[in-house]
Amino acid sequence: MVVSNIENPTGVALHEELVERARALAPGIRERARHTEVLRAVPRESIEEIVDAGLGGRILAPRRYGGDELTLDTMYDVSVELGRACASTAWCAALLPHDAHMVGFFPQCAQDAVWADGPDACIAASLAPAAAVQKVDGGYRLTGRHGFASGVDHADWVIVSGLIKNDGRAANHHFLVRRGEFSIDDDWYAAGMRGTGSKTIVVDDVFVPDGYVLPAAALVAGDGPGREVNHGPLYRQPLALHAGLTFLGPMMGTALDAYDQFVEWARGRAQTAESEVVQEAIARAAADLDLTQLVIRRVLTTARTSVSLELADRAQILRDYNRAAELLTDAVERLFGLSGTSAFKDASPMQQKWRDIRMMASHVSFTRANGQHYGRMVLGLERDPKLVVF
Repeated sequence: MVVSNIENPTGVALHEELVERARALAPGIRERARHTEVLRAVPRESIEEIVDAGLGGRILAPRRYGGDELTLDTMYDVSVELGRACASTAWCAALLPHDAHMVGFFPQCAQDAVWADGPDACIAASLAPAAAVQKVDGGYRLTGRHGFASGVDHADWVIVSGLIKNDGRAANHHFLVRRGEFSIDDDWYAAGMRGTGSKTIVVDDVFVPDGYVLPAAALVAGDGPGREVNHGPLYRQPLALHAGLTFLGPMMGTALDAYDQFVEWARGRAQTAESEVVQEAIARAAADLDLTQLVIRRVLTTARTSVSLELADRAQILRDYNRAAELLTDAVERLFGLSGTSAFKDASPMQQKWRDIRMMASHVSFTRANGQHYGRMVLGLERDPKLVVF
């Protein structure tokens, strides 16, 4: 896929090269997919391959720190290719640039610390406000447990979150904590996405300087202090644009591979191939995959060509992300349901893809509220103040 960005031909060439690198890594990652599940984390070998190939945080890290500062297309397309091989690996790989992108919204001193040794620092995050926060001289002290931190095993830094009270009002804030100042509770035992290592970050009375803090509202609006030094449009994009996209790449790759696996399986069974039900299911799944890709490409085009996104734009993007996740999940569900009893065996790739895509679709990025935003606007209602990520 060629990114139509004629103003940056160098970026287009690098995009294509990185996608090809992801394709080249996919066979080895596929061979390790079973081991990734057993390990309950992405193997160090896979992470090193991904980072060494330039497919980690540097994709969206600022150029001023040696990053590539590419568009969201690259994060998405790379994760699609990796998702064909292993959903868990693709999920963690997509979060490397996603979380680096978030660091670009923090104050400059935080960015200087994270990227002191270059743009390949690995970052993990847990954004729900779980920390108890105490204001002290020069910063804050944090104590809390922060769950679902995918890829935390290989993280050099983590972003955790907690409420800061000001004049009686509490607002969520994000805090950067370096390796050595947090511990990991190995509590990730799940039915799907077992290899993401989405364990719990534990911080115990950790000091975080003022300059390593970002209001959650700034990330939601795409208006963090980092824009003072990072002048590109990438660091002005609201959370509504890039959050769900991060997870749709692995989902799309998983669904595409499930489709290929099913078609290959059905072709080898004459009675199955002759079934009108199977033929119709293949047609519907293929159409759903095509429609989903068209919707996502439209969003990516918007991300590349729009200076700012109005509330109506954000509402439509969130609506589209939810529907895309539903279409991908339904496509895999439909094919898995026709795969026979043998599909439930551990040796079958279909059962893993079925478990994984349902788990991915349950992510908070695809909450029902995404539809509410759009529905409220169409009905002429005011924005719901309780829906804080919009």
